[in-house]
Amino acid sequence: MKRLFCFLFLVPMLQKAYARSSEMWIMQQDTSEISEVDQQILRGRLKSLLQKRPVKDSLNFKQVETLPLVSISEVLKGQISGLYVQESSGEPGSYKNMVIRGLGSPLLEIKDAINVQPAVYINGVPIARENNFTYSIQQNQFNRIGPATDNFAGIDLSTIESIQVIKDPIELAKLGPLAANGAIWILTKPGKEGQREISFDAYVGLATKPTVTPVNAQYENQFRSSFYSKYASAGDKLAYPGYLSDSTNVNYYGPANWNEEYYKITPIYGGNLGIRGGGDRANFAFMGGYTKNASSADKANFERYNALFNVNMAPYKWFNFGTTVNASRSLRDRNRSLRDRFGEASYVPDLSVPISPNKDMYRQYVDVYKKAIDNNSVNMINLLVNLDLYFLPNLKFNTNLGIDYSEGARQAFFPGSLMETNNYMSSYFGFNQRLVFSNSLDYNFTLQDQHKFNFVLGSNYTQDLYRYHYSRAYDGPNDFIKVNVVNGDPNNSGYLIPIGGLYVNRWTNREDFRLHSLYLSGAYSWKDKLDINAVIRYDGSSTMQPDSRWLTTPAVSAKYHLINESEDAAMDNLSVKASWARIGKPIFTSKYAVGPNYTADLSWGTEKSLVSYNGFAVASRPYSDGWVGYGIDWPYTDHAEVTVDGAFLDKKIDFTLSAYQKKDVNQLINMPIPAEYGYSGQIINGMTVQNRGIDLNLGAHVLSNPEGLQWDASLNLNWNQNKLTALPNGKQELKVSNRLLKVGEAIDQFWLYENQGIYNTEADIPVQNGQKLQFDGVDFAAGDPVWKDQNGDFKIDEKDRVLKGNAMPKLVGGFNNQFRYKGFELNMQWYFALGHKALNQRASTKYDFINTENTNSLEGIREVFHWQQDVDITKYPIYNPWSPIVAYRVDQDLFLENASFLKLRALTVGYDLAHLNSIKDKIKSVRRAYLYLSGTNLLTITKFSGKDPELIDFNGYYTGYGLPMSPIVSMGIKLDL
Repeated sequence: MKRLFCFLFLVPMLQKAYARSSEMWIMQQDTSEISEVDQQILRGRLKSLLQKRPVKDSLNFKQVETLPLVSISEVLKGQISGLYVQESSGEPGSYKNMVIRGLGSPLLEIKDAINVQPAVYINGVPIARENNFTYSIQQNQFNRIGPATDNFAGIDLSTIESIQVIKDPIELAKLGPLAANGAIWILTKPGKEGQREISFDAYVGLATKPTVTPVNAQYENQFRSSFYSKYASAGDKLAYPGYLSDSTNVNYYGPANWNEEYYKITPIYGGNLGIRGGGDRANFAFMGGYTKNASSADKANFERYNALFNVNMAPYKWFNFGTTVNASRSLRDRNRSLRDRFGEASYVPDLSVPISPNKDMYRQYVDVYKKAIDNNSVNMINLLVNLDLYFLPNLKFNTNLGIDYSEGARQAFFPGSLMETNNYMSSYFGFNQRLVFSNSLDYNFTLQDQHKFNFVLGSNYTQDLYRYHYSRAYDGPNDFIKVNVVNGDPNNSGYLIPIGGLYVNRWTNREDFRLHSLYLSGAYSWKDKLDINAVIRYDGSSTMQPDSRWLTTPAVSAKYHLINESEDAAMDNLSVKASWARIGKPIFTSKYAVGPNYTADLSWGTEKSLVSYNGFAVASRPYSDGWVGYGIDWPYTDHAEVTVDGAFLDKKIDFTLSAYQKKDVNQLINMPIPAEYGYSGQIINGMTVQNRGIDLNLGAHVLSNPEGLQWDASLNLNWNQNKLTALPNGKQELKVSNRLLKVGEAIDQFWLYENQGIYNTEADIPVQNGQKLQFDGVDFAAGDPVWKDQNGDFKIDEKDRVLKGNAMPKLVGGFNNQFRYKGFELNMQWYFALGHKALNQRASTKYDFINTENTNSLEGIREVFHWQQDVDITKYPIYNPWSPIVAYRVDQDLFLENASFLKLRALTVGYDLAHLNSIKDKIKSVRRAYLYLSGTNLLTITKFSGKDPELIDFNGYYTGYGLPMSPIVSMGIKLDL
């Protein structure tokens, strides 16, 4: 925390002092000595500090500026072709997954989702990514330990000048390995030359309740009666759950109105104030704001405080200086689900009696929960100091220092009344720290006014430090002491021994990553007809083994302008571009750098937190993580793209069409080895995943009458198909947990049994040579499902499972419309994802009640929101739930559903009061006074039977745990003076 305070207070103070001294120095100069040409040069160079990348694939802020969105991933959803945003929950501030142009590696565990995320840059400084190493101590991985808050939720939209999604291979090559999965380039609002500008934004809104159909024990009893009457034995009937057998129990058979307490219409609001100004030699920007967002479910909410400070100066025509500080503090009240609470505590209580569907009973539970503590906070700061030196008119030296720092903390306490008399507390503090130091020498020249050359020689150094401290304790002295109380004398040898007999576990860990890069880029342009670019990089990573620490990668592109704007042609412009780049894929864990190693890995069963033997810390081989040997090389990705873009009909219609191939090569994967070695496998190179697809962006000025109705429409589409093209050692398939990776097939397919009906009687079961058909050595019986014998060997086992469906959509896009009439505006956003499937694990769990309720696992939890009709019970056959083959297992296509959807994501109506003559005449300083009313998450069209086809986990499973995306109605004002 001390580091953050240093950034938040010392840096702005130093900047303020520097700005004052610079302003006084400038005032003392004789500006008459600077010619108008030089002043134009100064202004141009001052602006060059602010725009570093091209504007292709940039966000249209008109579509999103009025929406109460929290995270950058939410802002970009459906706005840019090639970018897919996955939201497994509508809980504000929770993690969102972003993927650019398909999966580069399979998502086998939740931590794998981090490995496919694009890099996000703020003013050229890449945000430090989350590290996966905390998962190594987690028994349950529903959420990452700590606040589990999306880092991208710390960036306020009102502070942003532009957002660009970078997919072009040559541009990614310039950014280097951090951008191997694509990049999102964010520029915050710079200073403003000329008259000082003041902006004020404010909005209020309501998160409305979803429509649900609550049920009580009578509904559940009727649902189960068909199974009991058909298959239950006398012993099964005697073991019927007590809360269902007693119809006089009003707690379960009484009113099913839990939703009235669980869902609440919740206010949201926010506001921002900014001031920008400056002259042709110095400018500044300062912005501050507050955001309160919430879900209508479970009192989950999110708060953010943010501040931006920016100053840019050009005191000489050969010297530019700029610095930007962007800081935020986020607070989050998380959901109160039993699964997440027990997952945090690594504790499974008696689940035989579920929570009541009655509002009054649920309120009693909530009252007890008020004694708990669950504080989650994230502090973030992003700093850039930039310096440009112009030695000659065409020779520039640039140096910049970037720092990105974020820290997260969670304090949790659950009283004994929630934990079967055993109270629980935990404390987490972790931080991500990134330092980036870059230098470049830029030289350009022109020959004969036709041949333009530009060369850049540069270096980048990135240093990351990830660290966390985590402790948890059980069985405290009482529920009033909610923190880990220790002996107060630090000189006492037992200083860290808790008072009151607490059973305490503590963990601490760190990861270091350093990346050093050298690069040379060249650009050539001929007559505004031909553009050629080339880049060669030499990247070295500290997490690679010594004999393969450095990697050389090239990139090249060529663009030909078939039709230029100045030419008299049917089209306004038309160009074609081909580009290719090889980019190294960084590895952010150091465990591969040293070859064979030891670790604190003494897990017992599924309890990963046991890292000692009889109370003594020990080191062991990393048996559960896999053997790490020598000879591990850099993974890399090859990006190839052909793009055609143009405009016609006086630029009323413009388009960009890109065909691409992204090939992630030589990736690491845990391959099986003989069991007698004791390891889960051997981690080696050799996996290759290919993504091919098409991006389309189409824009049209349908109506463009400046005095009448104007209509702008845009459509973006991405079609993508992934395929596994290689596994190590020429292996053709690999079984990993409940997944199968097969060369030539997609990596996001489900591995399932094909369901063909039910064996209604014993006579329906096939018999061969007097032996019934078996499943893993167990005879099928009446009431069992019919699963297809794919290989015809007269037995059903995993060899009969087939790859079906895709968890990732094949076609994703957005359709946006903007209508304007004088001062009125109407914006409409449609978002769609097509061609993907989901496994309805929620339905599987409901039907498999015998196995889920009789096992001591978190799968048997019945949350309060499970007391509703959220499963279509008319579409599933009545199997025998007591069957030893587990008839309602989730890995069958019985539960595979079409998850395609079309959503009316947002609708906004607004009016700019500045168009009124009375406003213009009385307040001439008002440039914009925009009043608006907006609605989000208004309509979903889908065949999916669950609550929402978007609320699906990273692996394509629908569990029903994602909080709903609440329909939100808001109104606000944007005032620019």
